[in-house]
Amino acid sequence: MTMVEPRSSGTSDTGGRDWADGLRPQRVLVVDEHELLSAGLRAILADAPWVDACLVASSADTALQVARRHHPQLVLVSTSLGGWSGPDLCRTLRERMPHVKVVLMFAEGRVPAALAASLGAVAALSKMMVPGAILMALKHVAEGGRVFPKGKPAPRVKLSERELDVLRHLASGLSNPETAATLHLSRHTIKQHTSAVYRKLGVRNRAEAAGRAQELGLLGRQMRGREQRDAG
Repeated sequence: MTMVEPRSSGTSDTGGRDWADGLRPQRVLVVDEHELLSAGLRAILADAPWVDACLVASSADTALQVARRHHPQLVLVSTSLGGWSGPDLCRTLRERMPHVKVVLMFAEGRVPAALAASLGAVAALSKMMVPGAILMALKHVAEGGRVFPKGKPAPRVKLSERELDVLRHLASGLSNPETAATLHLSRHTIKQHTSAVYRKLGVRNRAEAAGRAQELGLLGRQMRGREQRDAG
């Protein structure tokens, strides 16, 4: 199955459409044999201003055909594909189309950073991450970044309630000014809390922070804490 969903409003990436944060509009190809998972990723990408079109393929062979025809800048490859494996497709895409940024998407366990990088992938993301974290990580990749899970579990991370608040807003995709306005704090205070979160999580940017927080269950812990306070 192949599906192409260009934006109905706006122009192509060679037209006069405004670019989001200076990022050139991206064509994204989602390769997953599970239609529900593909639909979920399409839904996550649907409202992203930097996504020009979302293409879908349910097999590796179809993905290669779609990639040759539509020239996506970003390809999300499931590690579990019938016939070909995700890593095989990742390697083939990078060999035939070196300009394409390939992201490995996994459902169980984790993909070691060294393995993903050796295949030519620029990121390895869990399908179980919250939508905001996935979107943030993909935007970071589109901007030229790399996102890989840590190789070993980290010791328990202790964040203050305010740091958890800031982390939750960060993971949802809000900017520092938006987070400051939502929490009624100064931008300087938000920047301080963000730096503390990065240091405690051992990460360097928002995308890594969101992914790491998801791995450690910090986002779920924050939401449960808020629900308990609201109930009380």
